Amino acid sequence: MQEQLRYLVELQILENKKVELIRRREETPLRIAALDKEFAAFESEYLLKKTEHDHAVQLRRAEEKDIADLEARIRRSRQKEHEVKTNREYHALLKEIQDLQDEIRAREDHVLELMEKIEKLAKELKSLGQELEKRRKDVEEKKAALQRESDQVEDKIAHLERLQAQVRERIAPSLFSKWTILAQRYKGVAVAPVSHGVCQICHLNIPPQRFIELLRDQDILTCPHCHRFIYHPENEAYKAVHDDFKDF
Repeated sequence: MQEQLRYLVELQILENKKVELIRRREETPLRIAALDKEFAAFESEYLLKKTEHDHAVQLRRAEEKDIADLEARIRRSRQKEHEVKTNREYHALLKEIQDLQDEIRAREDHVLELMEKIEKLAKELKSLGQELEKRRKDVEEKKAALQRESDQVEDKIAHLERLQAQVRERIAPSLFSKWTILAQRYKGVAVAPVSHGVCQICHLNIPPQRFIELLRDQDILTCPHCHRFIYHPENEAYKAVHDDFKDF
């Protein structure tokens, strides 16, 4: 096996794993935000229901106050009965009392409707409140787990970077410079496996003669299309390289 190519492959494997870990790290805030958004939506549903309940309670209290005011007016009207001097005034007073009583009955009916509504909303609120607290606890646990995972990812990235530094020391400066240029140009992928004569990154055929040279594994070769370093992953030596890093 071409030793320098082995180091380039090692460097690329480590880079691939690091890129994947960085992607996971970047996803963590998004996943946390998604959890917060989902919880906020349910909390809004609870708060809307609570607002509806509180409004109904306020309406009931207002109606009860108005009923008390109407009953006070009836009492005052009854107190005027002994002051009435004519039948016309008496009938007018009776009509006034009757109108007030009718209004009281209508408001009492509304109060009963409100009480039924409040009772129903209170039951719904209790159920929603329990579910809200359950979801709150679940979200906090999931966020804590995500944060722990993120911390572990950070440790793994730091470990991979240390390994990369060790591998870089073994690579010839000219090769590492080219690797760096390719990695910057191709989003971190500077080394490509070739299977069945096809570059597995750009998916174009390698000329037969170059593929034969690749199988011999005596020189460092590049893809004639994307110009990445290439290697044959079925070579036992490169399989071993992949196996060395499979648990990272």
